[in-house]
Amino acid sequence: MTYEELDEFYIQTLKNILADTKECRDYVKDLHTPEYDDINQDYDESISLLNNLISTTKSIDDLAECGEDQITLIYDLIASYADNLVISADPEQRKKDMKEYDKLEELLSLFLDTDEDYDDYDEED
Repeated sequence: MTYEELDEFYIQTLKNILADTKECRDYVKDLHTPEYDDINQDYDESISLLNNLISTTKSIDDLAECGEDQITLIYDLIASYADNLVISADPEQRKKDMKEYDKLEELLSLFLDTDEDYDDYDEED
């Protein structure tokens, strides 16, 4: 994908994650135990973050303005979305789903430091 396509895919992925998160939040919003209160709070925080990102982010490069903790949270949201992507058994839909998954993997790879131009340490005799 080109950088422009990745930017568009990134924003669309955030919107998809937001829709899924809202759906999950609506499903458990009336459950009030200590565990579900924590779950609801997590959903609320994710929804707030996603709404903010969608309204202020135009490209992946805008992540440079985010702190390390926020970038990690965004990565975790996208990784969780990718992990839970449903792959259809129907051959036509499966092909589309796998294409979507490949794009998600490409997007996630942008978050990872894969630079191998450094040594972990120098061994001395």
